[in-house]
This record gives sequence, structure tokens and C-alpha cells, in this order.
Amino acid sequence: MSVDLPTAIDVGSTALIVGILVLGIYRALEIRNGFVSGIYRSRASWSALLMMVVIVTNLTNLVPIPSTGILGVVGALPFVALLCVIFAYADRSVLVAIETDFFHRNTLGWPRMRWPLAITFVIFVTALVVLGSILTPAEQSSLLGTIYNDLFFVFFAGILGYLTAALIVGARRSADRTLRRSILLLGLALATLVISIVATIPFAPGTIAYVIINQGTGVVGIFLIYRSVMSLSPLGRVEKGVVGDSRVPQAGPPHRTTSPSQGAMQ
Repeated sequence: MSVDLPTAIDVGSTALIVGILVLGIYRALEIRNGFVSGIYRSRASWSALLMMVVIVTNLTNLVPIPSTGILGVVGALPFVALLCVIFAYADRSVLVAIETDFFHRNTLGWPRMRWPLAITFVIFVTALVVLGSILTPAEQSSLLGTIYNDLFFVFFAGILGYLTAALIVGARRSADRTLRRSILLLGLALATLVISIVATIPFAPGTIAYVIINQGTGVVGIFLIYRSVMSLSPLGRVEKGVVGDSRVPQAGPPHRTTSPSQGAMQ
């Protein structure tokens, strides 16, 4: 009995990714409950949402869904949601890095470019979904369909590359050491996605090279996202402990503190 190696690698890595993500979601929600600061609670919530969407996208990839018609549009929704959540979370992270920068520096011009890029991104995604539902599989595999598909992923890789650079630069400028590490790890995770998109363009989906590059970078990227969440964990424990201690009344009568000068006089 022969084993389809690409399929085995795909299924095994997907199981590993889903396992890491389930643990990451649990930890993100647990950490979120320990935060008082809105910035940290928001970051934990965004991390959990991103990991949930990644799980849904990975699992739907294992289900055979037609690539055309209404079912094709429905099948593309998890992937579209993943792209939107990645863009929104990374955008929010850059803005948080700027906010926590002592000088509030304009990180690589992202605040000025974010809306034009977001609008262009939505147009490209909409066109990709619409054309995917109209064109037949043969037309999608034609030269024109391949060029448009590759053009979209090159464009998306360019946006992610820009976002990755803004995240790394912004993280280095942040005055908050905990956020600095969390945002930096997110930037490195996006870098693995950029590498995957660019490196897999020459290979056809389903080939051994495509699966190894795609799933290998995917496992590394997911682990970096998990580490980005876990980097907030010590702060969550500290804040939870501080809030808990503030609610516990101190036992015993108050005592008078004696200064060194008073002690010497006595």
C-alpha cells in the first residue's frame, strides 16, 4: 500500500498546527482575564480571533469544496476572513507600537498608507472571489487566470512585507518591553507567511516542494504567533495578582513607620 507523501505531510502538519492553535486560544483567553489594561486585553482578544480563523481555514482546506459558483464563494470565505484578520491585527499592532513609542514616530509612513492599501486590498480580494465564482476550473488554470492569481499573491506579499517591516521597526521603538516582544514576534510570524507566498509561486499546489515549504513555514509562523501570545503571560499574572491583592484587606492593626533619624533620636 503506497503512501501519498504530500498528503501525509499536509495532514500531519495541519494536525500539529491545530493543536498549537487550540492551546494558544486557551492561553490567550486565560491571559486576557488577568489584564486590566485595555491595550493588553485587546491584544489577547485579537490573538485568539486570529488563531480561531486559522483553525477554520486549515480545516476547510481538508474538505473538498467546488471552486466555482456559490459553493466556491462560500468555500473562499474562511480564507478571505483570514486575510482580513491578518491585515487588521497587524495594522492595529503597528498603531499600538506607535502609541507606546515615547516620541510617537510615524513608523515607515504606515498611518498615511494604511487606508489606501486597505481599499486596494479589499478590491483585489473581491475581484479574486468574484472571478473565482464565475470562471470555470479550466479558465482559472489558464494563463490569464494564473497571472491574476500570482499577481494577487505578490501584491498581498508586498503588503505583508511592508507590515512586517513596520511591526519590527515599531516594536524596537516601543517603550513597553512586553509589547515590544509580542509585536516583534508577530512581525516575524508575518515574515514566514511572506516567505511562503513568494517561495511557493514556482511550484504547483500539491507537489512535494509546495507542501514542504507551505506547511513548514506555516508551523513556524503559528509557533511564533503562539509565542507572541505567551510573551504577555507574565504581565497577565502580575496584573491579576495586583488586582487580587488590592481587594484583600490587610490584617492586623496599622503600625507606625519610624524614620532613621527618629530611631537615632530615640
